[in-house]
Amino acid sequence: MRIADERGKDAGGNTDFAFGDEYLWISFDFSVPLAWIREVEPLGPGFVIAWENPLENRIESASFCILRSGWGYNTKKRDELMQRVRDAVSSAAARPMPQKIAVVEMRAGCQVCGEPQVHTLDFQWITSFMVITISKPDRRLLCSRHAATRTRLVTLYNTILGNLGFGAFVSPVISWRNIRDVKAAGAISAPESAIWMTLASWPYLLIVAMLGWVVWFVIKF
Repeated sequence: MRIADERGKDAGGNTDFAFGDEYLWISFDFSVPLAWIREVEPLGPGFVIAWENPLENRIESASFCILRSGWGYNTKKRDELMQRVRDAVSSAAARPMPQKIAVVEMRAGCQVCGEPQVHTLDFQWITSFMVITISKPDRRLLCSRHAATRTRLVTLYNTILGNLGFGAFVSPVISWRNIRDVKAAGAISAPESAIWMTLASWPYLLIVAMLGWVVWFVIKF
């Protein structure tokens, strides 16, 4: 399964996709209750799933596509998968809402410590080795203290394991976005966010340094 853009076309990242009786798993660390899903529709060669987020009273969505083993998109498999998701959503709607989902809707707290003052944050992990790049979303409901801890963990991971291949061209941007959102939520200070953004930028800084050396070498000789 591939992540898709707003046109339903391949956005350049693999992701997990699975569902059971209660949840749709968009990645290993990102699930959506089937009871929240409001739409499963085609989107260009891909498809979009939209759900209602009662914690923030807004509609959210995610887009996916399925590539053929050769060239193009596998729309037949897409249609089959969409129908399976719709059937799972219908089955979930016919059952009483699971207690754990109802509790989350009524009283959300930090996933780690239960603190009632929380932020809904969307982190993104990236793993890259040579030509293989895997990017995964990770939604968390965290208090400021644990949001800061999560940011440091994800940034270190992306800075080390997201830059061992072609992912180095996008890894800093992903880390900047993670850090920016946590800073906007007030979970980390401006000085700390600047430090982490600088650390995450090392692939770009290295490229600039190499280009500068090449220019100096050409001018010198």
